[in-house]
Amino acid sequence: MKKTLFAAVLALLLSLNTFGQNVLTQDEKMQWWNEAKFGLFVHWGPYSLYGGVYNGFQQARGGCEWIMNRCKIPVSEYRAKASTFSPVEFDADKLVLMAKDAGMKYIVFTTKHHDGFAMFQSDASEFNIVDYTHFGRDIVDELVQACRRHGMKIGFYYSQSQDWCNAGGATARKDMKEGWPNPDSTYINAFTKAHRGAWDYRQLEKTFDAYFHDVALPQMKELLSRYGKDLAVIFFDTPMSITDAQAQEMKDLLKDFPQIIVNDRLKRPNYPGDYKTPEGRIPEVKDVEGVWWETCMNIGSSWGYKSWENKWKSSDEIIRTLTTIAARGGNLLLNVGPDALGNVPAEARTCLKEVGDWMRVNGEAVYGTQRSGIHPEWGAVIRKDGPRNSCCYLCLYDLPEDGILALEGIPAVRKATLLADGSPVKVSVRKGRTLVTVPEACAREKFPVIKLELKRKLPKETLLSNADLYFKIADTD
Repeated sequence: MKKTLFAAVLALLLSLNTFGQNVLTQDEKMQWWNEAKFGLFVHWGPYSLYGGVYNGFQQARGGCEWIMNRCKIPVSEYRAKASTFSPVEFDADKLVLMAKDAGMKYIVFTTKHHDGFAMFQSDASEFNIVDYTHFGRDIVDELVQACRRHGMKIGFYYSQSQDWCNAGGATARKDMKEGWPNPDSTYINAFTKAHRGAWDYRQLEKTFDAYFHDVALPQMKELLSRYGKDLAVIFFDTPMSITDAQAQEMKDLLKDFPQIIVNDRLKRPNYPGDYKTPEGRIPEVKDVEGVWWETCMNIGSSWGYKSWENKWKSSDEIIRTLTTIAARGGNLLLNVGPDALGNVPAEARTCLKEVGDWMRVNGEAVYGTQRSGIHPEWGAVIRKDGPRNSCCYLCLYDLPEDGILALEGIPAVRKATLLADGSPVKVSVRKGRTLVTVPEACAREKFPVIKLELKRKLPKETLLSNADLYFKIADTD
């Protein structure tokens, strides 16, 4: 009897302890994300087999992960091509270490994009990398295991509404001219207009509700049951046909995983998520006041692999983008699209290596920071709070001709140094303005950073996760 009573009390205590662990304030939930600031987005699937080319024509518009939709590839044809997907050169550890060396702290991976192909084994749809290809390896599982080994946070992108290969999934309507010059364009455009974007009768064999309950919801259950404790982020996309009731069903799956941060694309506007997602651009300061936010952006011009890519961003562009975003209080999720064999293009790898070199010296000015409210023409000013005082990091894009940085609204400075080597920097105050003398060494540095340690701690900023603000979703830069 005593043993039974003891066991009951112990079970109650354990349950209370578990309950307590499941209660997180919004600040606690977002703490690691705010510290991380910089993540890797990976768009990858059988669309990489096309590389943006169909019937000998380069896709006319949009990211190459949209090739099935824009070129109106029949379901049976796309599925047959997908069955040959065999990325034998993919190395999950190599991908994770590439991100880590670039200074990134988390990875968001496309578990299923709009084409409906799951990069994990799924009982809800045979159209997945394990059951539908001879390759037979579970890419999502390999990536999760690699993230565990290397201490990298992992997040999942999942297209909860659009699905072009599983019957009933939503299909955004795009004109045929955005794909290739198909002689039947007039007929196809009329068909898609009459069928809510669908171009193949196989897409119309089920209702959206049947698709949602047969594929989308079960697949999310599968991912959470396997990796829920590992997951840091879920990135939904293009809500389209999803209803409030369906969105709530999806949201209810997350109740046992309070640590998972969710973006604002599950269902708009009634499911605002934890953070806002401007795409392919740096938003205006006024547009992101008081909210958590993250810009997702390509390192090239396409989310998915583009065989004829010629618009690669330089490391200079990425560093300026990252520091500008940090100065406005956001995160940067930078995307790469591996090729059909599983390799990240060399141009992207080179760019990330150069960004990593800069971050190893100057990452202190990015990680764990927040918006400063100061936006000079010569660069970015980023704020970081310590236990007793705040710091301002001055990231220089352009050196002033007179060698002086004039700042308004900076409290008294206790100490100023060049972040790269800790050498002292001269600071004075004149007529209420803080004047910083730029050291000669800055001319030899790539985007040098000057650290100003303030004498006091600045007032805490309150952020919201449930703001009505949301940004337009695009499929290309």
